Amino acid sequence: MNRYLCQSILGCTLVITLLVVGPIRASEVETATDYTDEACIECHRMGSEESDRHINVDEYQASVHGQELTCQDCHTGVVDDTHQSEVGAGAVDCGDCHEQENRHGLNGPEEQRPKCHDCHTRHHMLSKTDPASAVHPDQLATTCAGCHPAASGETDFFSWFPSYQIASHNKGDFATAYNKDNCLGCHQGAAVHGESAPIDEQDCYKCHLSPDAAGAMWGYIHPKPDIKTQPIVFAAASIYQVFVAFGLIVLLGKFLNLVFDRFLGKSK
Repeated sequence: MNRYLCQSILGCTLVITLLVVGPIRASEVETATDYTDEACIECHRMGSEESDRHINVDEYQASVHGQELTCQDCHTGVVDDTHQSEVGAGAVDCGDCHEQENRHGLNGPEEQRPKCHDCHTRHHMLSKTDPASAVHPDQLATTCAGCHPAASGETDFFSWFPSYQIASHNKGDFATAYNKDNCLGCHQGAAVHGESAPIDEQDCYKCHLSPDAAGAMWGYIHPKPDIKTQPIVFAAASIYQVFVAFGLIVLLGKFLNLVFDRFLGKSK
């Protein structure tokens, strides 16, 4: 009898435990998976010690995503606290919402191809018509220079001469800019998003790109002093360096000669 009584008491205790603890655990799980933007920002805001991945809250809230989407709409892999230790849990696939194809660097190795955020930023996405947007025409020279400094006009001493000769060429139509800051003049939608229609009225690509956009028809738009890929440009830059070095040596010689003549002449 005592044995049955003990079993009954144990059974009742187990049932009560399940009834009480079960809902609590379920509530904990539900709370963990039901993240809010406030909870995400609390850990990832600038200055937070909860995470080493920080965002500028003001920039995020002013962006087009901050006004329309929640954090989990983009970071779909973040469902509970395990994302803190899972590699790639916060990865974003822009293709879930955007139809545009990322063709940037399509001919290069997959691991070296730029991601969408390399041009559009991570959390400060603005309309391309916004002057503050990273992809606004006025900002492209700075944005593109992050990966293509020489192509965006930031030439070094060695490549200045051939780059200057190309950048200063004349053309017949004054309606289109032809400086190196005009990235969209040639790099229209086909080079970035795979769109066949031009992004704007800049049409330099009509003369400077072949029909399949494989390369320039009238010489290199972005000359590089590379002996393997552009030997003529390399030769021009090398000759330029020789003339510069020779000129500096002549000037230095004349300066030293002048100094010696004056001081040695006075001493005599």
